[in-house]
Amino acid sequence: MYHYTIHMNQPFITKFKKQYNTDFAQFIKKLELQAIETAEERIPLYVKVNIKNAKRVLDVGCGSGIVTRDIAHMTRGQVYGIDESPDMIQVASEILKPYDNVQLQVSSGEKIPFYDNTFDITTCNLVLMWTLHPQQVVNEMARVTKQDGVVLASLEPDYGGKLHYPEDPKVDPIFAGKAIAEKGGDPHIGRKLRCLFTRAGLQTTVGIGNNRIWSCEEDRSYYQHARDFYIHALRQADLSQQDIDNWEYAYLQSLDEGIQLNFFPQFYAIGKKQEIK
Repeated sequence: MYHYTIHMNQPFITKFKKQYNTDFAQFIKKLELQAIETAEERIPLYVKVNIKNAKRVLDVGCGSGIVTRDIAHMTRGQVYGIDESPDMIQVASEILKPYDNVQLQVSSGEKIPFYDNTFDITTCNLVLMWTLHPQQVVNEMARVTKQDGVVLASLEPDYGGKLHYPEDPKVDPIFAGKAIAEKGGDPHIGRKLRCLFTRAGLQTTVGIGNNRIWSCEEDRSYYQHARDFYIHALRQADLSQQDIDNWEYAYLQSLDEGIQLNFFPQFYAIGKKQEIK
């Protein structure tokens, strides 16, 4: 599968609506699909950092609230979500309406509107890749986290580690970070997590959450759901319709033959805020 990551940050929402002219409701639906399919990577991390017993949790760049919903469901504590986009906060308010332990507000991750040492756990998901100043965001996340608390980046990809076979010389570079970079994202943010967290003063552990290689049947199912987005991306990259048709035919044929293989590393970082002595 060509894992083409979508984030929930306001600059990309604006560009997405302008460049692709895609219905906003369909975009939200795709985010929900992505959240479901990354749950197997994120949920074990929430368990690992003991989110269940956290009294206060902050979700930075909460976007449409679909990932925040998992957090709210898993913790006994109060969950706070911030995002730069008023539109996203409005969507999140509807999605999270059933949860009485969630508070949302419009705010930037580069200037988090909370006091120092407020949260037991501060988390983000697919945010740092799209942030102009990721170090500032991680610094802010560390600042508002309590001593002995945890800062968690649950999912940040690295397109430089992407493996795909059979290869396509025209299409592979687009889905290997070129399109992300052209939209202002950092396709190699995953490898930088240790540096970002350590420089924020956190005792840091990094890892890759997705060690399982999907089957061709799983790749096909995902592609069927996400086909329109992939075709849009290829058209935006100025591929001809003939090139797109040739790629799609070869891709589906490789799935029929059972030979398609994709690996796309999704990194996580867990940072412990150590008590200052």
